[in-house]
Amino acid sequence: MIKTYYVNLKDEIKETNSPKDISEEKKWIWVDLNEPTKEESEILVDYFNFHPLSVEDATQVQQRPKFKQYDDYQFIVFHALDLKTLESEEVDIFIGDDFIVTFHRERYEEIDTIKRKLFNETIEINEPKDILLHILDDIVDNYFPFIYDIEDKVFNFEDRHNLDITTKTLIDDTFDLRQELLIIKRTVQPMKDLVYRMREGKVLHLNEQQFLYITHINDHLMKQMEMVDSSREMTSDIRDNYISLNSFKMNNIMKILTIYSVVFMPLTLIAGIYGMNFTNMPELEWHDGYYIVLVIMAVIAIIMLIVFKKKRWF
Repeated sequence: MIKTYYVNLKDEIKETNSPKDISEEKKWIWVDLNEPTKEESEILVDYFNFHPLSVEDATQVQQRPKFKQYDDYQFIVFHALDLKTLESEEVDIFIGDDFIVTFHRERYEEIDTIKRKLFNETIEINEPKDILLHILDDIVDNYFPFIYDIEDKVFNFEDRHNLDITTKTLIDDTFDLRQELLIIKRTVQPMKDLVYRMREGKVLHLNEQQFLYITHINDHLMKQMEMVDSSREMTSDIRDNYISLNSFKMNNIMKILTIYSVVFMPLTLIAGIYGMNFTNMPELEWHDGYYIVLVIMAVIAIIMLIVFKKKRWF
């Protein structure tokens, strides 16, 4: 579906379907292609005459966040986060001095919101670069709920120490969290690099107010990356702590079992000797031999336990 918005010479905001339908002179134009068909996508070449490489990048899935400079326009790829799957979704933007074209295969509430604000005049938009910055700002701000949610999950691990939850369950949950953090980092990190290039590259020729705006967006991305990295470090510590705790418990169990085994080794030796079926074994004729052997075995076991205790082996 194609929607076209433009500002005429009287500073009136008008809406139409195709830019080909505009019959009056205009200051600038915004063409939004939402889930476009192949025929609708041809407007990129037929009307705007964009370079075939940029058209190919826009119509093929999926491009990394990037910025390309062409003769009379710039081609930019943003990544938004899906509200349900955390998967990144591509928003392609062509922007020139008097036009901006947004191309996306999914409906984005961020773009619809900007359209409403544009017609309600609740935001100040004087040129296409203002629309670009508003779209970028909304996309970046929508990263925060995902990052805050994961950060809360990480902090909640501290409260789970007192719950009856197996170490395996906690480790599995930790790895799930790290997977989510990795998915978000794959989106936020390239976007951070892209915005930095846009801010420092000077190719957009931003005015002072616009430069402050993109600096504000860049600060948000830096904060988001710090939160993601901090959460990844915390999950690494949690994972290492639980692995260490599990190893500690296992070592204690093995130590106790080893002590029992060592204590019973001489007792087993004595029982084995007197279990042999030789005829000439004088002790077998002793009246109290059975009790004497039991006492000797008990004394040996007690002495060994005392020695182990003094050496702090348990």
